[in-house]
Amino acid sequence: GLTIERFCMTGGESPIGYLTVYLVNLYLSADSEKVQEAIEAGIAAATMFTANRDVVYSDTQLRVAFDGDEVLFSDESEQIVKEQGLDRSFEHEQLNENKPLAQGPLKGFLEDLGKLQKKFYAKNERLNCPIRTFLVTARSAASSEARVLKTLRSWGLEIDEALFLEGAPKGPILVKIRPHIFFDDQMFHIEGAQELGTIAAHVPYGIA
Repeated sequence: GLTIERFCMTGGESPIGYLTVYLVNLYLSADSEKVQEAIEAGIAAATMFTANRDVVYSDTQLRVAFDGDEVLFSDESEQIVKEQGLDRSFEHEQLNENKPLAQGPLKGFLEDLGKLQKKFYAKNERLNCPIRTFLVTARSAASSEARVLKTLRSWGLEIDEALFLEGAPKGPILVKIRPHIFFDDQMFHIEGAQELGTIAAHVPYGIA
């Protein structure tokens, strides 16, 4: 288990104001209002949901799965889908292939995981790195893969595995990955993950 070295007792007041002082990289809570407050303060945060069935997770590698839009990236694409439709969104992505997406609320957390990974890469331990990251997105590879990967590259970030599902359910893929936590902005993806045994965390950001 983890040894808790720091904590704060706030007498019922919100702890969010202390998070930046504590240099918090990620705030997880079952309290969605506190999570929303943290997001608005520019802190990576998500509301935790437990899985509905037991799953055996790796005890030698931390596996973290992220959705793309409104989690790692901004809500730019979702806005276009809502306002102009899916076909126009595909066209927009292709026209802007070389323009990086704006960052979303958990970009900094992925960046912090990447810094830890690079310490193992420097020791020639890439294949045995105890941290593995996954992008699990409903985007189509044909219309969006290039822009997504170029965006990550422009940030100086790597993702170990990228899965473009073209709208297919994420639950079955997550069963195969068995992440210790999965971040998404859409509650139906959270619920689908829960049903199949994945611990999921909802990121309240953007238009979702």
